[in-house]
Amino acid sequence: MAIYKSSEMDTVIHRIKEKTVQNQIVLGALLPEQEILAFEQAAGVTLPEGFRRFLLEIGNGCTWKRERKMLPFPPANAEETARLSLPFPYETEYIWGDDASEAETNDTMNGTLELIDIGCCQTFQLIVTGPCSGEVWHFSEMGVQPCCQRQDFLGWFEKWLDEGDGVDYFAEYPYE
Repeated sequence: MAIYKSSEMDTVIHRIKEKTVQNQIVLGALLPEQEILAFEQAAGVTLPEGFRRFLLEIGNGCTWKRERKMLPFPPANAEETARLSLPFPYETEYIWGDDASEAETNDTMNGTLELIDIGCCQTFQLIVTGPCSGEVWHFSEMGVQPCCQRQDFLGWFEKWLDEGDGVDYFAEYPYE
């Protein structure tokens, strides 16, 4: 799975709907188009197509086995919403060392929407601005990187549905 084209989304959405039922995923209520448009206008950003379609056709956030929760949309944090329209500063992985400035690591959150906090200072974030818009990246206290082969939201979510909490988003990552 990688980044889906618009022409593939109907098939992917259908597959994900079936898999959420099979896996007994509890989904939040669908969001109306007007609510999404109002948020986009207020935040100054257009959400990636796969994520928008998920909110409109599948659900808003989810819970699986009461262990993992994908955060509902829109973000409750006003600071996070204000940063959404700022450019995401990376196109490839970036690992900061002890000498990273606070400003440098703070800019890392620009143009991102937190999807899930997996603990130990690790989150998965949807990139909503810049060349990587639509991709899901892994964030930790050590740095940021795309998930495995670059994944859009639907690919990331479907991979989780297929592999559960044991999913290895980095199995295909080209470490050097």
